[in-house]
Amino acid sequence: MFLMMVLNVLVKPVWIFGIDRGVQNITGFGDYGHYFALLNFCMVLGFMLDPGIHIHVNRVMSAQKSDHPDIFSDGLYAKLLLTGIYFVVVSLMALLAGFSDLRLLASIMILHASMSLLGYLRIHLTSGQRFRAEGLLSVTDKSIVILTVGAMLLWPELFGRITIGRFVTLQIAGIFIAIGLSVWFIFRSGAGFKVRPFRGFRRELIFSSIPFALNVFLMTIVLRMDGILLDRLHPEGAREAGLYASGFRILDAFSMMGTLAAGFLLPFVARHWPNVRAFGHAVTVSRRALMCAAILIASIGFAIPGWLTQFLYHRSDPSIIHLMRVILLALPGLSLVSIHGTLLTATGHIRQFIYVSAVMALTSLVLNALFIPQYGAIACAVIAVAVQSLYAILLILMTRRHQGIGLPAFEVMSYGFVGLMGYGAIRTMVFYQVPVPVSVAISVVLTGLLFYATLGFGLKDLRRLLRS
Repeated sequence: MFLMMVLNVLVKPVWIFGIDRGVQNITGFGDYGHYFALLNFCMVLGFMLDPGIHIHVNRVMSAQKSDHPDIFSDGLYAKLLLTGIYFVVVSLMALLAGFSDLRLLASIMILHASMSLLGYLRIHLTSGQRFRAEGLLSVTDKSIVILTVGAMLLWPELFGRITIGRFVTLQIAGIFIAIGLSVWFIFRSGAGFKVRPFRGFRRELIFSSIPFALNVFLMTIVLRMDGILLDRLHPEGAREAGLYASGFRILDAFSMMGTLAAGFLLPFVARHWPNVRAFGHAVTVSRRALMCAAILIASIGFAIPGWLTQFLYHRSDPSIIHLMRVILLALPGLSLVSIHGTLLTATGHIRQFIYVSAVMALTSLVLNALFIPQYGAIACAVIAVAVQSLYAILLILMTRRHQGIGLPAFEVMSYGFVGLMGYGAIRTMVFYQVPVPVSVAISVVLTGLLFYATLGFGLKDLRRLLRS
């Protein structure tokens, strides 16, 4: 697990802020915005590729002393059937939505389907305790794309100019190589599998996982549907979607921290429930760690959005500056959703989580449909902040009711105080012409000290959490 975390922390930021950002800067906001909309469209419907099969197969194979190739083969056949259904449904929905670039759409569908297949093959390695191979495979595809696309970005006269089509093709090639390595690792270990008719598979366990798949679908709508509506409803949809993607990229990168926290909390809380004393401290420390990072990034974005956009995209026009200032304010809400949503899931209150997710998905869809045609990307940013904040409040109320874990008033005030102080410190240093990198470094230290002073959150808490 440590190897996988280190590799992902090293590779994923390079992918997001080096390669993906570089492709947007080269191809332009219009072309990238159209790609961003299609990517989100395929991702929203991606739950069809796995309505619980991964969970079921992982659980069964992990409980067996042997590799249990029969259940893996049955699951593989099921995934191939679901992939065919996914292609048909996404194609029909895309035609109804008015997407005309079917070639790019087909490439992105292949990209998502191959990513899902790679995730399923990695289950064979994790259930067999082959974590080193699984850790390497978790970054293989991205590493290949970083090398190939990075070469095109740095030396276009030698390797050719990058385009969206080439970008997607190289991603698919990287995943196919990782799939080949996965199959090789599986057969090298002495195990094997084959595609065979769907038999002996306990379909009722898939149905028991449908609520989780439904909730993932609703959460994806809340987080990603705005980019699709922006491309479809605004007169300059592709450009506005590209503009929105420039700020959403930071939210997407930050969500990796929430995913890591959720990956720890879910089994930890599930193991100790209903003994709240056993996991309450872990929830509190995880929440404060995420909120510390979220408030720091939001303060920097709100205080110096012009420097941030110039640094990332080499642009300083007012539209992208205003967007960056607003959209990063969604980070605190996104952090609280990750923590308290995981708490509901781990304690078996998925139905309540689904109700809240459905309300927020409907709210997001209605508000974006009303305001996107006139206001474009900035409307999506404002709505994202409002929806994520309300989402977090409702989930906190749910966890306080069912698990007795809410958000104390003094903690809320501490977050507000730290955020204002961080913002004021950066603005003051910039006013006195302190170099921006120095201002940011001082703000990071100040934020950490203020969190320790107001909430008592420090390195001792993290060490205690790791020991637990």
